[in-house]
Amino acid sequence: MEDKNLHISLKCLFCGCDLKGDSKKEVQSGDMLKCQECGENNDYDSVVAVAIEEGNASIADYANQEIEKMLKGIFK
Repeated sequence: MEDKNLHISLKCLFCGCDLKGDSKKEVQSGDMLKCQECGENNDYDSVVAVAIEEGNASIADYANQEIEKMLKGIFK
């Protein structure tokens, strides 16, 4: 199995666009992140929870694909 890098960006809960902001500003639990596209405020904790779920789903999908590849080689 090869090493794979996974990039998950924080997305607006309302419009789905990537959230962008000042990279020098530190955000923490309870902060509100304003979407530059739609102007809605996003709860930081909710945005992070969605990103974690997306990452977990991507990792599970990748692992399943790799397991299928390995099993195909065994049963030839």
